[in-house]
Amino acid sequence: MPEQPFQPVYQPAYRPEYQARLPVPQSDPGGWQPASAPQARRRGGRGVAGSLLTLVAAFGKYGVVVLKVGKFGPTLISMVLSLGALTLFYGPAFGAGLLALIAVHESGHLLFARREGIRVSAPIFLGPLGAVIGLRQPPKDARQEAVIAIGGPVVGTMGALVAYLLAQAAPAGSYVHGLLVGLAYVGFLINLFNLIPLSPLDGGRVASALSRWANVAGLVIVAGLLVASFAAGLSNPFLVLIFALGVLGTVQRFRQARRNPEYLQVPAATRLWIGAAYVAMLGITALGMSIAHSQLAVHVTTLQ
Repeated sequence: MPEQPFQPVYQPAYRPEYQARLPVPQSDPGGWQPASAPQARRRGGRGVAGSLLTLVAAFGKYGVVVLKVGKFGPTLISMVLSLGALTLFYGPAFGAGLLALIAVHESGHLLFARREGIRVSAPIFLGPLGAVIGLRQPPKDARQEAVIAIGGPVVGTMGALVAYLLAQAAPAGSYVHGLLVGLAYVGFLINLFNLIPLSPLDGGRVASALSRWANVAGLVIVAGLLVASFAAGLSNPFLVLIFALGVLGTVQRFRQARRNPEYLQVPAATRLWIGAAYVAMLGITALGMSIAHSQLAVHVTTLQ
């Protein structure tokens, strides 16, 4: 029997250490006014614990009903659990915003897959690790795989841009302004990181339509990030996981090229516009991240 084409699963990734720390200015009448640092820590801990207990209680009360809603049950359950995990890591407001950005990114894959006539499963959220969707049928060629892959960063970047524009409508220096700018920054970062040309990241699936050697370049990039992390005295298990999966994915790409060369045959004109779209997304996400970072730095400076 002929071997099935490579079937991708898309997963947005980001580095958990890039989290926004957005304190509320004490001059804000509606802000939190801590009486002392120990008391602030106790209140903050009770707030997070209370949020998690509320989520657990809601899940226990309505979980059975959610399990009966059919194919969306796993998605809703994983979304609630992911919200609890993100709340634990980043707090309720930033955690909810980050979950929304991940959902927007995954919706891009769903929309572009539907445009290509490919049926996909509803996303399963993985907390700080992002989310995944599964293709119910394999792409027919590398072009179709690249189109579905780039849909996530395209729509996800739009979501980050919306967060940035909403931040401009909020009063400068306010909590909402800082929160939305922080979400925009992380949103651009998520999508830029996802464009690294290495499977299982979206960029690896896009760049594979240009050349199977693109994943080798992606391995070099991620290896460089790992070396830089270790040199700075940081350990990033997520990068190690991406590198390990990237090695396996790169080997699989070269095997696929030998066993099913027709899958990678993409017309030159198609390669050109895929390459142009890929480079454009790299530039847009990098520029957006830079602008949001500059504004976030100004916001943090005004609070000090």
